[in-house]
This record gives sequence, C-alpha cells and structure tokens, in this order.
Amino acid sequence: MNKQQRAQQAEQLIKDYAFGSSLTGFIPIPLLDTLGLIGVQRVMLMRLSKLYSVPFSKNLAKAWIATLMTGLAPKAATPLVGSFLKLIPGIGTLAGGATTAALGGASTYAVGRVFQQHFEQGGTLENFDPDKAKGTFVAELNQGVRQQTTLKNKLTGTSR
Repeated sequence: MNKQQRAQQAEQLIKDYAFGSSLTGFIPIPLLDTLGLIGVQRVMLMRLSKLYSVPFSKNLAKAWIATLMTGLAPKAATPLVGSFLKLIPGIGTLAGGATTAALGGASTYAVGRVFQQHFEQGGTLENFDPDKAKGTFVAELNQGVRQQTTLKNKLTGTSR
C-alpha cells in the first residue's frame, strides 16, 4: 500500500470511528458514555497504529487520549459536561446526549487526525508530544465540530 492509499484508509477509519463515538453520547448513564467514548478512541488509535505499523500500548494510548481530551482544549472536555447534564431528568438527558454526541464525535476525529499526522511523520506512541500537537488538535477539533454539524443536518433534514 502506498502513502496516499494508507492516508485515505486512515481518513476513512477516523471518520467511521468519529461517527461511532458520537453514538456513545446517547448512553443514558452519566460517565458511562464518557468511558465508552474513550474506549472507542482507544480502539481507533489501535487500528491507526496497526495501519502505520506503529507498536501499540494500551496504557500510552489511554494516557495520550486523556491528555488531549482534558488538558489541551476546553472544548474537548465538553462531553464530560454533557454527561453530567444527563443527571437532570428529561431535558437534561436530551441536552446532555446531544452535547456528548456532537463533541464526542468531533473529539474522536481530532484525536485520530493528530495521531494520523504524527504517525505519517514517523512518530510513535512513545515519542508523542502533546504540547506540540496542541495547535493541530484544536484545528482538527474545530473541523470535527463542522463535520458533526453537517452530519446532524443530513440526518435531521435541516440546513444551517
């Protein structure tokens, strides 16, 4: 497989996992949705590692995902807020689910793109530097939000 084919395969994998992770937002139990999101992201990272022939470490993957999600971009931590909104019966469950779904998908997209770029440059999980990735993560998170909005509009038949 050449570099272009591998990049296309990685991009499709990232989009698939971003969609899948958005579904975790509708798990009605607070924090269980967040654990599901992290699990989906970890599996995506495992698949990207395999695609790029990079050794995978479950512990490093969890650590880097947590660092990206909580330490680098406040918007990425929004799924946690959405999760806690679910504690409010009725409207809180709906608002929390929608918030967690949208930002969960966007953050998964951003995590995937950050590691895709890192692996394409010859990086590994061992030499990943989250501080160097911050700008890319924020830009990709914003792109992920746009993609999630487009997807939501397609699914609901609305446009904005």
